[in-house]
Amino acid sequence: MPELRYQLTFEGTVAPEDEMGERMTISSVAAIPAALNPVLAQNGHSAYLNAVVETDEYGGFTETGEISFGAGTIRYVTRGEGFIEDTDEDDIQQGCVIRRVEGGSGIFENATGYIVSTFTVSTNAIIRDSQSAVIFTM
Repeated sequence: MPELRYQLTFEGTVAPEDEMGERMTISSVAAIPAALNPVLAQNGHSAYLNAVVETDEYGGFTETGEISFGAGTIRYVTRGEGFIEDTDEDDIQQGCVIRRVEGGSGIFENATGYIVSTFTVSTNAIIRDSQSAVIFTM
C-alpha cells in the first residue's frame, strides 16, 4: 500500500449558503510545488478543494469535501468536530480540523488516511488553509 504525504497551503473563499451562516461552501486552490511527490502532480500543477461546512452555535463545525489533484480526487469528512475562534487580530479567525480520507477517484479510489488542517478566515471571507496529510492508496 503506497504512502503519499503532502504539505500544501490552499487559498480561496468561504461563502454562506444560508442567511444565518450555518452552512457555507469553501472553494480554494493550492499550487503543487515541483518537489512534491510527482504522483500528486500528474496532469496538473494545482490542487483544488471544494467543501461544505456546517457550523454549530459553539464555534464547532463539520465538513465534507473533495480535493482534486491531477492523479485523482480525495473524498473526506471531518473526524469529530473542527473549531474556529477569534484571534488578537480583529479581522481574522483561526481554526483547526482533522479530515478523514474516505476514498475518491483515480489513484485515491480506495484511499484512507488523514489530513490535518490549520486555517485562518478573514472578515472578507478569504481562507488560508495549511494542510499536512498522510494518505494510503491501494
